[in-house]
Amino acid sequence: MSIYIAARDLAGIVPIGTHQFIIIDKLSAPHPNGMLGGKIIPPQNLGNGKLGYVIGAHNRGNLEAIYFEKSDYEAALEYFDKKRVRFFKSDFDTEVIKVNFPNINEKVAVVKILRIVNDYSLNQLADKIAYPSAGFGFNSNSWAQTVIELAGGVVQSDLKGFDISNKKRIPKTYFMPICPSKPRQKIN
Repeated sequence: MSIYIAARDLAGIVPIGTHQFIIIDKLSAPHPNGMLGGKIIPPQNLGNGKLGYVIGAHNRGNLEAIYFEKSDYEAALEYFDKKRVRFFKSDFDTEVIKVNFPNINEKVAVVKILRIVNDYSLNQLADKIAYPSAGFGFNSNSWAQTVIELAGGVVQSDLKGFDISNKKRIPKTYFMPICPSKPRQKIN
């Protein structure tokens, strides 16, 4: 199994900027299930028979964690299955970098990432992080980098393109198991 940080072109009409997200691939049975707010999220095919997860944070009025968001998932499929990319069709030009976990094995890292994502999702029910204007502030790039770092991963934060806020880290309390909203630091 492998864990990656990925960056893709922004979807839609925005001509500049990139969005970072997390890919976990090559899962084997028995595999851990993802969860969001108590709902089980099973892994899906990432192309060429690779089973795994695609996880990112997106602007839904607030910075919301989402498994298999349409553009993230398509970007991962394009990366792992080059037959999906056509020269006459716009694609996401996805950059993917393997994350190193120097102090834990990748199986443990996967479980930590899935737990951290679920904890973040539960904490967001009570204390949402507003999505910043024009992406400046804590955004999808800072979210993906924070998750990797909290799970013990080491990877470069500045990927290709204009990925603002890639060096900012969301306070750890947002990723802890059921953390009270007070005295949690308010952001964005």
